Amino acid sequence: MNRYENRSGVGAGYGSRRMRRAGTALALLWACLLAVACTKTPLDDSPDGGLAGDEATVRLTVSLPQPTLPRKTARTAGQADEEAENRIAEVMVLVFEQENGSYVYRYMTAGDRLTAAGSTTQFKARLVSTSKPVRLVLAGNYGDAFENYAPSPGSSESEVRTGMGLSFVGIAESLPMSGEIDIPSGLQTGADNSFQVRMLRSVARTDIVKELAADSRPFRIGSVYLYRANDKVQLVPNEALSPEAPRVTGPSVFPGAKKSGSPTMVPAAEPDPLSVTGIYTPEAAAESDPAAQLTAATCIVVGGYYDGQSQPSYYRIDFDPGLDGHPFGQVLRNHKYVFRIRKVTGPGWNSPELAATNRATSIVAEVEAWEDFTTEMYFEGDNYIGVSSRDVTLGYLTGKSRKVDVQATIPYTIQWLDSSGNPVGTAVSGVGATLSGNSRFTVSIGRDASDEETTTHLVFTTTQDNRSTVSASSRLRITAGRWTLNVTVTQESPERYRKRVVRVLSVKEVGDLGSSTPSTASGLALRRILDNKKNFSPDGTVIIGGFSFSEVSNSEIQATGTGSASDKEIFNSVKSAINAQDVIYLTYNSQISNELAQIVLAWLRAASDRVLIVGTDTESTNAKLRQYLTGNGTWQYYYLNNIGSNFKRAAQTDGNKRFFATPFGTVAENAPISRADGYAAYCSDYPATVTPLVVSAATGHEKAMIVGADLAERIVYHGDANLSQNGQLSSQANADGTVTTDFDRLTANLWAWIVEQVCSGI
Repeated sequence: MNRYENRSGVGAGYGSRRMRRAGTALALLWACLLAVACTKTPLDDSPDGGLAGDEATVRLTVSLPQPTLPRKTARTAGQADEEAENRIAEVMVLVFEQENGSYVYRYMTAGDRLTAAGSTTQFKARLVSTSKPVRLVLAGNYGDAFENYAPSPGSSESEVRTGMGLSFVGIAESLPMSGEIDIPSGLQTGADNSFQVRMLRSVARTDIVKELAADSRPFRIGSVYLYRANDKVQLVPNEALSPEAPRVTGPSVFPGAKKSGSPTMVPAAEPDPLSVTGIYTPEAAAESDPAAQLTAATCIVVGGYYDGQSQPSYYRIDFDPGLDGHPFGQVLRNHKYVFRIRKVTGPGWNSPELAATNRATSIVAEVEAWEDFTTEMYFEGDNYIGVSSRDVTLGYLTGKSRKVDVQATIPYTIQWLDSSGNPVGTAVSGVGATLSGNSRFTVSIGRDASDEETTTHLVFTTTQDNRSTVSASSRLRITAGRWTLNVTVTQESPERYRKRVVRVLSVKEVGDLGSSTPSTASGLALRRILDNKKNFSPDGTVIIGGFSFSEVSNSEIQATGTGSASDKEIFNSVKSAINAQDVIYLTYNSQISNELAQIVLAWLRAASDRVLIVGTDTESTNAKLRQYLTGNGTWQYYYLNNIGSNFKRAAQTDGNKRFFATPFGTVAENAPISRADGYAAYCSDYPATVTPLVVSAATGHEKAMIVGADLAERIVYHGDANLSQNGQLSSQANADGTVTTDFDRLTANLWAWIVEQVCSGI
């Protein structure tokens, strides 16, 4: 008889007849929160009588995942409550023995006599004693994972891990979870085999929260859809995790999982909810291909009513928090993804299916991804402290920021650590405090008006660019009473963007950038600069994979979607093209329609990694779009008011100095810039939010801006399309893209900034 025969008597893996009692050991597994780990329970006094000579009693304290931050709003009807997030209703124990340095599967047995008492669950299981090192893997709330799967004794650990998959049908009861513990000394008869195991949920949680900014139009949530979720959940991660602090850094997608063809729809539980929470989501792999991001990535679609309309609109939001380790479309187990709707700028798509297969439009949402407090929460009596993550990654540019949530019932201080882990400088505490003393980062303590009294945020901000080939890190210590928690903050290197291709769409007119064939570009000199591998490439001055250029005609950009069938077809085609871009350049003489102007602005405002270039050469150029941007100044025209025959570099300010210095070199003060003809525009009444780069060279008109940028809104204003051509840019640039003159450098520096917004616009 096989000594390691499966013992549960359930399904294919448990259907074998029960082993004789003498070949087993009674393992008493009782699960409870870490806060009550030492509390005496009814099973503490249960007898271990009836054990055979090689039997051992194993006692495991199983720490269930802790609740997340307190929820102020009601959970959507039909979704699991927080108790369900932390409940074990059934458990299977899989036993692995070490053999030749690796763990191999031996047998499994189901938990017996499960008893729930408040936040604790107790159960028994029978295990075989052994002197070999043992790894126990606990599969909680395993559903149908073992109905058609039974691991064979002797199977490798990886084979068993990837074999346990349960169906996902919109889980709303007990959530699947797993945990594991290594026992190097084996299961010893008569020994005190007491251990602790931390459990990890096998799914992620998604919350939709409406926190509209003052300048948003009204919006009422009606429903939420989860599109293209995997139909299977792998119960246990691919890799063994740290028993003390289990966490995953990549998804473990069940090999047999398929993307669901039908979305999970969650209706709002009330007429105008502030949130829809507790939507559980299987892990998903990232999608890097632009086409797959639109049609294959798991995503959220929010249905609702824009600005009092009676018909619903649908808005896509992606799992794309912009954090290192969280690429587009990736969903990780035991993480919570909070989608905060900050602004709705217009109607969305007219069906959830269209929204799910196109880029996000007309909605601005912040996406937060953070490890649950499961592994980062510490309790003692009524006091506790927890952090949402111990790792923070920021972009490589100055001024990038990210926050970590802190939940604590006692005061805490923050202080920098040196490379040896010793505190340096002065510790600070309290809301409003800022910790400096670090060459790359500052940290401030804040609290939002809507936060609980126990909740604060640490806001990490970069203070300089990191243009090296390696990332830069520092460590921060949080001290609260007897607890100390260290947080690592990292400023990334641009190296991570060496495969990123920036998609650019321009209107085919004077100064355009063409399509796949460079020679079709009217602005050929600029196109050559962008295509030159020494400038923008994996090995160039600006590290990216390159550019992908496309264009639409002037007539196509005038489509309204309200005319003939042909007009509607063109409108939808252009709209789809817009939503697939990173950069849009509306060149000279673009006669964009009012309808597409609104689409472009919604596209821009839907994500912080998009840049719009607006031509302003004449009154009619992009007039329908510029009517929405009058807050950035009024444009006037050289052929009506000639204020000089040439341009020059603007005076340096804190806002524009980076454009005159990096990364393609210094642009000389007052550097002259040639003007081709009388068709150009200038703006003199721009607000402080707009930064001038090129101005008139005429005395007394130095503030007359021809080229400038609203850095916060990521809009470049371009008053002379001829500046993209040979004559204004150098003949060398026109020939092969080599940057040689002051204006070459200014143009290349401007496009370096554009690329940085696309790659690091978080």
